[in-house]
Amino acid sequence: MSCFYLCYLCDVMTRLIWLRRILWLGLGLLIIRLAQLQLVEGAMYRDLAEHNRIRVVPQLAPRGLLLDRTGRRLATNVLSFRLAMVPQETPDPSAVFTHLSRLTNTPAAELSRTFTRQRTLPFVPAPVLANLPKIEALRIEEVRGKLPGVLIEPVVTRAYPLGETASHLIGYLGQPSADAFPILKTYGVRPYDLVGRAGLEWHLDQLLHGRSGGELIEVDHRARQRRLLGFRQPVPGESVTLTIDARLQALIERSFGSQAGACVVLNPSTGEVLAMVSRPGFDPNRFAEQDQSAIQRFLDDSGSPLMNRATSGAYLPGSIAKLVTAIAALEHHVIQPESTFECRGALRIGDREFHCWKRDGHGLISLHQAIQQSCNVYFMQVGRRVGLPRLRAEFAQAGFGHRSGWLMDEQPGHLPSGRLTEGEVALLAIGQGQILVTPLQEAVMVSAIANGGRLVTPWVVAEVGGHAIPPPGSRPLEVSRRSLETLRAAMIAVVNDPQGTGFSAHSDRVRIAGKTGTAQTHLPGHTHGWFVGFCPADAPQLAMAIVAEYGGSGGGLPASIAKGICEFDA
Repeated sequence: MSCFYLCYLCDVMTRLIWLRRILWLGLGLLIIRLAQLQLVEGAMYRDLAEHNRIRVVPQLAPRGLLLDRTGRRLATNVLSFRLAMVPQETPDPSAVFTHLSRLTNTPAAELSRTFTRQRTLPFVPAPVLANLPKIEALRIEEVRGKLPGVLIEPVVTRAYPLGETASHLIGYLGQPSADAFPILKTYGVRPYDLVGRAGLEWHLDQLLHGRSGGELIEVDHRARQRRLLGFRQPVPGESVTLTIDARLQALIERSFGSQAGACVVLNPSTGEVLAMVSRPGFDPNRFAEQDQSAIQRFLDDSGSPLMNRATSGAYLPGSIAKLVTAIAALEHHVIQPESTFECRGALRIGDREFHCWKRDGHGLISLHQAIQQSCNVYFMQVGRRVGLPRLRAEFAQAGFGHRSGWLMDEQPGHLPSGRLTEGEVALLAIGQGQILVTPLQEAVMVSAIANGGRLVTPWVVAEVGGHAIPPPGSRPLEVSRRSLETLRAAMIAVVNDPQGTGFSAHSDRVRIAGKTGTAQTHLPGHTHGWFVGFCPADAPQLAMAIVAEYGGSGGGLPASIAKGICEFDA
């Protein structure tokens, strides 16, 4: 019995020893973990606690204004209200959405989708409704104590007082793309902030954006504000003055009506863009308001209202290309101003017959008359004599086939690079076949004819923050004064002689010089109508290129728009 008792006692002692060892081991591990938390990771956890105690409430800086040349506001800012929710302070979002739905007349499911899409970090308010009417904002504010996590934020939002006017030039706002956000984040941009996504709003975004500010506040365990720790005043973006005239811009846009097309008006001496029109247009306010249904309609519209046809629309030029063909022929002494060719209504090249627009022909016709009446047969014969290499070089020198130097997106157009048949060269000479140009390129080309032979670089930003921006330079067009005078005289006849193809642009108030064009398209019976010109003819102040997309002849709507432009403030 005593032996059994001794064995039992030894077993108990052994277990107590192991238990003590385990306790010492556990205590050691606890001490090591405490040391790690306090000595090694203490700074990290202090930062986490500090961030949990301290909140940053950002305040976006108002975007800089966009003004026209006379100070009219094209883009400004207005105060509005935004409904937001802090994710970690909203334990039951569905109940909150149900309550908010009754207050805002917005489906709870839509509120939930927006919240899910916009939420980022638990502490960061996620926008749920933008541009909240003031009466609804006050209604929510009255019951906000029953809606945990709900915030009513006064925000400065973008507004465009003139609506669609100059919308393609101005551009629009949107949330930053996934690619751009890492860069924009360094400038204080948050994922759901609106930044420039097109036009000048995009190109000048860093100038217009300004510097964001905000409040640094201390909160308690229920996220209620206890005290203000600091504040940084937002710095508004720079105001930018443009060269365009909003009244002229609006006049041209109204003149197009429902017709698709584009127009560029330049100061031919300086390259200032006085108007840049693309139709159809869009209302950039819909983007600033984040009206998703309207934005989707713009994206789905087969008329491509978001495309700037003035710089990105590449068209066959038709007969306006005859001006450059004439320069090539005169400068290479292929013809003289008095040289004549006979037009019988068609020209046979090989086994193919190419028709003039006047099927019974123009008869024996000079260069002056050929430009005035836009004779195809005359210029096809001239183009064949000039030859492809010289013709292509002259088109390139006039600015076709490459960008003009415009500060934003621009199509270079197209010139043929390979060999062409004799018939294809004839078509190229009259602006058909393998050539595409933009309205901006045509405006630059006709400016050179107006200003005495200099290719200007189009520009639109006149001042930033009250400081003038020096205009870009120009380069000479290698063409003689005699050739330019020959062209100008013929272009005056196009508009002011009753036999001219652009006589519908004739004005009793101002003398206009111009050239019409009617370009065939892939749609039989549907042509692009062109008009290029300048005014006053003797001392040009305006140079323009106008295209009506599938809009008939250049002597129709484009010529009448040109007349309205030249009579503007005349």
